[in-house]
Amino acid sequence: MVRPASPPAEAPGPRRTCIGCHRCRPQGELARIVRAGDGSLVAGRTLGGRGAWLCRASTECFELAARQGGFARAFRASVRSSDVDALRAGRLDSDPDRRSDFVPRTPPARD
Repeated sequence: MVRPASPPAEAPGPRRTCIGCHRCRPQGELARIVRAGDGSLVAGRTLGGRGAWLCRASTECFELAARQGGFARAFRASVRSSDVDALRAGRLDSDPDRRSDFVPRTPPARD
């Protein structure tokens, strides 16, 4: 009798779902966005509060989340389009060849 092949080994550690593409990935491949008390959106893994996760290097995932209401759904609160635009401006101004966690000139958190 032939045994079926074993499934590929998954990366160790926590896995999160991107609010743009809805793919489940290891936490190190995603960036965390938090809604601050004033309603603005801030990027950072160690900030307190409810977070939303996006594929780190994917502009497409960010745009999907913005278009389809992924931020509002993840935070369970309304999100102003100006706050999404401010996050987009900060994210897209960074060097695409350098890995960052959405915040320009800031290295990513743990990998």
